[in-house]
Amino acid sequence: MIRLAIAGCGLIAPKKHIPALLRLKDKVEIVALCDLNETVVKKVAEKFGIKKYYTSFSEMLSCEKQDVIDICTPPQTHAKLAIEALEMGCHVILEKPMALSLKDCDAIIQTATKCSKRVGVIHNQLFNPAMLEAVNIVKSGGIGDFLGVQIFLSTPTDYMTSSKDHWAHKLPGGVLGETGPHSVYLTTTFLKNIYEVDVHAKKLLTEYPWSVSEDFRINLFAENGIGTVTQIYGSNQWAAEVEVFCTRGILKIDLQNKSVIKYNRPKLSALPLGVGVLESVSQSLVNLGKISLSYFVGRKRDAHFTAINEFINCIFENKSFPTTGEDGRETIRVIEMLVKKLEEKSN
Repeated sequence: MIRLAIAGCGLIAPKKHIPALLRLKDKVEIVALCDLNETVVKKVAEKFGIKKYYTSFSEMLSCEKQDVIDICTPPQTHAKLAIEALEMGCHVILEKPMALSLKDCDAIIQTATKCSKRVGVIHNQLFNPAMLEAVNIVKSGGIGDFLGVQIFLSTPTDYMTSSKDHWAHKLPGGVLGETGPHSVYLTTTFLKNIYEVDVHAKKLLTEYPWSVSEDFRINLFAENGIGTVTQIYGSNQWAAEVEVFCTRGILKIDLQNKSVIKYNRPKLSALPLGVGVLESVSQSLVNLGKISLSYFVGRKRDAHFTAINEFINCIFENKSFPTTGEDGRETIRVIEMLVKKLEEKSN
């Protein structure tokens, strides 16, 4: 049985991490929670029946015998907490982004190596079943050679933008620093060795002066193709879509309904056009059936659960987690390039 403690009891821990870990109670025991806000940590502990809670991370590490620390705090704190946990002999799993700088990422990786402990970064959408399926299709050559990738993310205004005190506004690049890592790690799944970036940002909502921008358009140039990203924060809509372009087809991935559509339209004459449309409709209906069934039988395909379960299995089986500290570092390397480009354009 793995003994695990959680640092940070804000949004993501009670919404995703704790429910996932409780589903793994045959393998994991949550021994304690920690948060600087005693009211919050006490409430979360009572809600989930977790007996011990702390307001001091160092005290928790000293008093409990935990094997794994699950860090769900704002990214500004990740490096300090991760390094302290590793030095106390714990494996560490981190919410994204891994840290706020390459320097901090390197410090975490070096400490993990020195202490012979594992670090995993929850790039959760890489564990989305639709993304896993798409990656397998591309790797198998099922639709030809890879050409490029396009990401579209829409985050409703009331999730972060309209909240003056949300910690995301204090990140480098503002809200881009919070959800930008999703776009980056999704593109680097396909793009290799990004060497140049470009980004344009536009301020749309003047009623939220604390928000840097609400519309970001990004280009990522890599050795094997180009990735384009649109991130919108000015509407009331959620969207998370990926399109992968290959020589013999296109994949259209909806990360929210966890579906993949193979788009095939090599000609615009009536017959192939009609066949392509019918194939897309057929795939959509099959995906709808899968989604409905998973909800009906209570088996929601949650990417956080898959990622956390995989990390726990890696500890048991003494193997590497799919998204390592090095993967987290690569995401931050590209984010730093984007933030630098934004700063250059604002001066």
